[in-house]
Order: sequence, then C-alpha cells, then structure tokens
Amino acid sequence: MLSTGPSAQAGFTLTELIVTMLVIGILAVVAVPKMSTMSAVQQRSDRDKVFSALEYARKAAIAQRRYVCLSVSNSALSLTVDPNPPEATAIPFGGTCPFANTLALPKPDPSCAATNQTCVKTTSISSTSGVFQFGPLGNASAQVSVTVSGFSAITVESQTGYVH
Repeated sequence: MLSTGPSAQAGFTLTELIVTMLVIGILAVVAVPKMSTMSAVQQRSDRDKVFSALEYARKAAIAQRRYVCLSVSNSALSLTVDPNPPEATAIPFGGTCPFANTLALPKPDPSCAATNQTCVKTTSISSTSGVFQFGPLGNASAQVSVTVSGFSAITVESQTGYVH
C-alpha cells in the first residue's frame, strides 16, 4: 500500500535556513558593537572613580581640618591624612607624604586591597606630580593634572583646590 500523506523525511526547508541565517546576522550586527563599548564604559568608570576620589580628598581635608595627601601610581590613587591639626604639622605641603594614617574612602573600591585606594582596571593613571596634598582650607600644594588614559586631564587648581 502506498501512503498518500507527506513523506517521512525530516529536515529544514531552504526558507527556514535562510531566515535563521538572517536573524543570526542581524544579532551579530547589533550585539557585537555593544560588546565592544563595554570596555569604553569601564574606562569611563575608572576616570569617574579617580575624579570622585580627588574631590573626596579635598572635602575630607576641609571637613576634618587636616592635611590630606594623595599619591598617584600607574594603577591606583592612595589617600592618607595627617593625624595632627594644622598648627602641629611641621612641614605643610612638603614634597613627600609623611602621613601614615589612611583616609578610608566612603565606599572601599572592591578592586583594591586597601580601603584608602582607588584602583583602575582598564586604563592607567599619570600625574604631573606623583604626590600632592590638600590643605585644611581646601587648597592644593600645587596645580596638578591627573590623566586617566584616553580622557582629558583632570585639573586640580592650587589656590582653591577646585577639581575639574
């Protein structure tokens, strides 16, 4: 006996294969550029973390009425604070950071081991001065440019300590 129904062969039609290929192609065109911008987002996040740490150091110096020292390395920004009031500090705005007390950030950076550091993952930090200070009035020891690679420099004004 012959069967008059559809044949028992299984598989995909040419139309189904073409539609599937088109969908995969459209997803590739849309999704791949989005994935490449994730590193740009991380780089911007690194820059914003450094900017926030600079502003926090200035505000902490004013609020605590102490000298706050910032040390810039290739991948981290570290904050220390003078435990003594300004009158008892022998050499304010010295060339080094003699302060051993860490100034903990409000929310520690999970990518750093220390609570007083901001670390960058996808970029690098450079500065015109590797070490500088904010005074109890918010002024900076020198005009400093901090650059997070790939972005314009963050400037710290010496007279006012303004970070921009």
